[in-house]
Amino acid sequence: MSDLELTPDVAWALATGGPWPEPAAQEGDAHFMAMALQEGLKGVGLASPNPPVGCVLVKAGRIIGSGVHTRAGDPHGEVMALRDAEARDEDPAGSTAYVTLEPCCHHGRTGPCTVALAQSGVVRVVVGVRDPNPRVDGGGLAILRSQGIAVEEGVLGEACARFHAPFFKHIRTGLPWVTLKLALGSDGSLGPPGRTTLVTPPEVQHLAHALRRASEALVVGRHTIEVDDPQLTDRWPAPTAPHRSFARVVMDEAGRIPPTARVWGPVAGQPVFRAVTSDPVPLRGVADLHLPPEGRGCSLRHLLYELAAMGVGRVLVEGGGTLAAGFLAQGLVDEFHRFQSDLPALGPPLELPLPAAWRLDSAARWPTGRWEAWR
Repeated sequence: MSDLELTPDVAWALATGGPWPEPAAQEGDAHFMAMALQEGLKGVGLASPNPPVGCVLVKAGRIIGSGVHTRAGDPHGEVMALRDAEARDEDPAGSTAYVTLEPCCHHGRTGPCTVALAQSGVVRVVVGVRDPNPRVDGGGLAILRSQGIAVEEGVLGEACARFHAPFFKHIRTGLPWVTLKLALGSDGSLGPPGRTTLVTPPEVQHLAHALRRASEALVVGRHTIEVDDPQLTDRWPAPTAPHRSFARVVMDEAGRIPPTARVWGPVAGQPVFRAVTSDPVPLRGVADLHLPPEGRGCSLRHLLYELAAMGVGRVLVEGGGTLAAGFLAQGLVDEFHRFQSDLPALGPPLELPLPAAWRLDSAARWPTGRWEAWR
């Protein structure tokens, strides 16, 4: 596997589970499904707990409409694509819809996409992957076929399943998708204990913010706050929708972090939470998540259920070493993004119990190190 060059586009692809099929490298149905995936990427970090389904409408070999689901309760990707076609003064009758996930067939906060597609005159629907939601799970495909619409399933199926893996996990377990990110020296160390160590250069730290943008919550341990005094904000440069919420969560079981810490400062759209096991003195503007104790800290599984109840579909665990090891030891991590410097960090090596089934999935290089995605 050859390393990619670490650019903003590559960083976003890695942060969202890619790299993804390049439309220009695909032909036929795969080309347009790759385009639908590109649409879907626009909804990552916005649509949870719903999936960011991407859709393109194709007629006579050209795209006449495209759309993506970006907010629970708003129209799904198929309806957004139909609206886009209407805005372009294009008639979807006789077109093919390429959808990354099986169209829904039930009434929820929005109507069934199967009905919208059938009423539009679409004659063919190409689906990337089936929806495991028991309210769908093949029902959407069956309804489309019953309406005389030709249906094909599994085009770029592996990529679409990987793209929608966070949603699939939530449907099957009730838990959010958990990404672990650590920056390590060539010696496997975070650096000397109690000291801030810059393992990655500022430009790489900037690109690492793609992982925050792809998530709806960030979790760190108390020692990270005490040593680095960070804000933990989402600073990815691309603009985002006003409804985006990025929760900052600090594991502070006994409420030891002082109110002067920068993380407690208010940031619009980025609420801050303190995970506690006791009843510490309240902090202004900070909501406490009361969790049962586990070992020396909070129950990490209960934390994830609390975040899922808040509508969080993707969680980023960013430090430190003890917290990372805890998530890994309990089998709560779905992917690990390791920023590996070519230079030693000069601290004790970190023991990381990675699952035996994990493999290095993709990697990108910068001049003095490597971003590795393990899944």
